[in-house]
Amino acid sequence: MGILLLFQAMVYSNNLRITNISAPSATSIQFDVAWDNSWYAAAPSNNWDAVWIFVKTQVCATGSSNWTHANLSAVSGNHSVTGGVLQVDAVTDGKGVFLRRSAMGGGNIATATVTLTLAAAYVVASTNYEVLGIEMVYVPQGSFMVGDYSINNTTHSINSWGSFASTNPTTIASEAALAGDALRNNNTSVAPISSFHNGIALAFPKGFAAFYCMKYEITQQQYAAFLNLLTFEQQSYRTAVSPASALGTAALAPSPGENRNSIEIQTPGVAFSTPAVYGNDLNANNVYDEADDGGNVACNFLNWNDLKAYLDWSALRPMTELEFEKACRGTNTSILTEYPWSTTTITAAVSSALTNGGQAAEVPSVTGDGLCAHNGGASTTLGPLRAGFAATGATVRTGAGASFYGIMDLGGNVWEQLIHAGYRNGATNATVIYTGVLGDGTIDALGDANAANWGILVNQSVVRGGNWQYSAQRCRISDRFYIGTTTENDTRVSRTGGRGVR
Repeated sequence: MGILLLFQAMVYSNNLRITNISAPSATSIQFDVAWDNSWYAAAPSNNWDAVWIFVKTQVCATGSSNWTHANLSAVSGNHSVTGGVLQVDAVTDGKGVFLRRSAMGGGNIATATVTLTLAAAYVVASTNYEVLGIEMVYVPQGSFMVGDYSINNTTHSINSWGSFASTNPTTIASEAALAGDALRNNNTSVAPISSFHNGIALAFPKGFAAFYCMKYEITQQQYAAFLNLLTFEQQSYRTAVSPASALGTAALAPSPGENRNSIEIQTPGVAFSTPAVYGNDLNANNVYDEADDGGNVACNFLNWNDLKAYLDWSALRPMTELEFEKACRGTNTSILTEYPWSTTTITAAVSSALTNGGQAAEVPSVTGDGLCAHNGGASTTLGPLRAGFAATGATVRTGAGASFYGIMDLGGNVWEQLIHAGYRNGATNATVIYTGVLGDGTIDALGDANAANWGILVNQSVVRGGNWQYSAQRCRISDRFYIGTTTENDTRVSRTGGRGVR
């Protein structure tokens, strides 16, 4: 150490490229950025895509190899971007910035140079920097519907369970508190909302307020990048095996490549001193992070604690199931048994029939409206597909399987892990309100998220949106599954992943 090492962020689903990282001064960081398929749209969506940029630093002079989150200036005017197409939106907590179009339009973002102002000075010659980016989509403030018009329990709608069932969806028209039975929420495995905390509290994020949602589920490349900036001990909790395991050991799956999870130990760590290095090797040739090594495939085998840790570290937060329905349906009227692309048509895409398998250009052989990775069956050779696989330059929303706001794979691929509307402390039934506290870029020494009230126990989460293995029913907007159980979101299974919001 003792010299400046500048790392380039990896290529993600819309060909996001962060390159040429430098530190012009003790208080600034500079890099080039480009990505494909960007937009700023008028009505009815009135939204845009963006890239959430955050910075990690490693100060060599302290003798510590630990990476820490670098705060940025909270004033937008202290940052700049060239080219006249993008603007930099700072955030009040300084944990990162959003890059987005400054005017309506669409298409690829050509290379632009971004200069960010750091909130604290670093000694350039003895600091390592990592600049990371996550593609996001802006979901504007506004009313929306939750639930559908069925009282048939096979839909698992939030308004159609048990003795409190209603055949009508509910309109969320503000962030005001909701009465205990306002959503008619009941379930055979848990009690109605009113027994949790007397309704839905004012502070609970209901989806009416604006928020940014990750455009894609966390990819295997993104999760590997996260692991590579943790300590040995943190890695040991955020993977299924010791970081000191042998070269080629699967990090999350029971065996290398199982259910298309490609994350492996590339360089073994040394217990409690030297972290492991992780990479992707889907083609199983012992050469890591090649073009066909599956880095852009949605990351499965993530449990609830894995997801929360990644989101806290990224200065994001978990999404609530009400926000999930807003992100899917937007301002449209609820339709019985609809999917996130607002129709009842669905076409199955499975990983056994792919073109360019494992690559950034991976696509299924089948085409059709409502193209969705589901109904693949239980074989260990099958698994999720590339994040955003259904969208091309020629697809409309239904062909791309996109939500009202242009968010991808909210139906199928891997199950979304969310904060459920009956959030509680499962051990005591005490009132524990999720308030949407944002991650601060830091996780604890054991690799766990430490943001307030993010879910002490797994029964504070629910899985929505279906997955690559299960039937089409699970992919419906209103379908809710495994609330209050540990089957999916307490252990690492091949169906479960997730994304976050801010």
